[in-house]
Amino acid sequence: MTISYTAEAGQAVLLVARAGSDASNLDALQLLRDSLVAQVGSSGKVDFEQVDRIEEGAAALASAQYDVAILNPVMPHAIEHSSGVLERVLLALKPSGTLVLYEFVLDTAAGIEGLPTTRTQGELEQQLKFAGFIGTRVEVQAVSAEGLLKLAAANGSIASATGRVLAATALASKPAYNVGAAAALSFGKKAKAKELGPSSVVVPKKAWVLSVDSDDEAEIEDQDELLEDEDLTKPDAASLARPDGVVAKRKACKNCTCGLAEGRMVDESEECKPTDKPKRFTKPVDVVNVKSACGNCSLGDAFRCSSCPYLGQPSFKPGEKVVLGGSMLHDDFMP
Repeated sequence: MTISYTAEAGQAVLLVARAGSDASNLDALQLLRDSLVAQVGSSGKVDFEQVDRIEEGAAALASAQYDVAILNPVMPHAIEHSSGVLERVLLALKPSGTLVLYEFVLDTAAGIEGLPTTRTQGELEQQLKFAGFIGTRVEVQAVSAEGLLKLAAANGSIASATGRVLAATALASKPAYNVGAAAALSFGKKAKAKELGPSSVVVPKKAWVLSVDSDDEAEIEDQDELLEDEDLTKPDAASLARPDGVVAKRKACKNCTCGLAEGRMVDESEECKPTDKPKRFTKPVDVVNVKSACGNCSLGDAFRCSSCPYLGQPSFKPGEKVVLGGSMLHDDFMP
């Protein structure tokens, strides 16, 4: 039994089936192909491809070449189209192209031994969506006696298939773009501006705005006009000299010894001769009665602070005076 399909003039049709050794199957495919060739005319084309070659990747289907793809159109529909076949057919279709698919489905998920069909109507529709098709619609009907006989002839005697096998017709379409297509996202700003008109375009607010609406700010002074001619004259050294009779006041030195730093009246004509920085005399450290603040002075240099008065001396007991025994002229080594 051949399912009739009407193609439009100028369309490119892809016919996918499995051409078996059954003469009636080959005749039905040829009749369908001749009918489609007559419908599309000289400006269209009808290509045939084996489903097994598509699944194995041996058939090189060009991308976006066909308006319609018809899969497994003649009985028996004992083909379960894999996800690889559906994805390759999707790539071969043009944007918004149509897919027509025929295959047997089961009424429940429990399979039948010896039957290649293992999925239900819902699983077929789900597989088409996973492959990338949209607008998927699957319709089922009971298989006729002729269809069961051809199914039994192709797959052996399947008595348990009666009443459980349904003939499914799936219609789907490819999205209105090719795989890998890209488009800029305007987020609807330009379209919204066109709908509302140019008067509705919102101008962004500036960070700095100079307002000249008031009378006070209507006229802006020119800075160059505020300068006089004498302001532009470069002063010479004579004009920068001190007036006659004015003596410059001397500043006190850092280490002042003449009393100027203390505010005394000094002779300005005499040159101040500051002395060197006075030396600081530290009070000798009482190494006997000194009290350690850290408690580590008696432990040795490894535990002492950088300002410890015992640096360089050996360790000792607290309160004990450090005395070096023996003569420094003799070594400590005794043969």
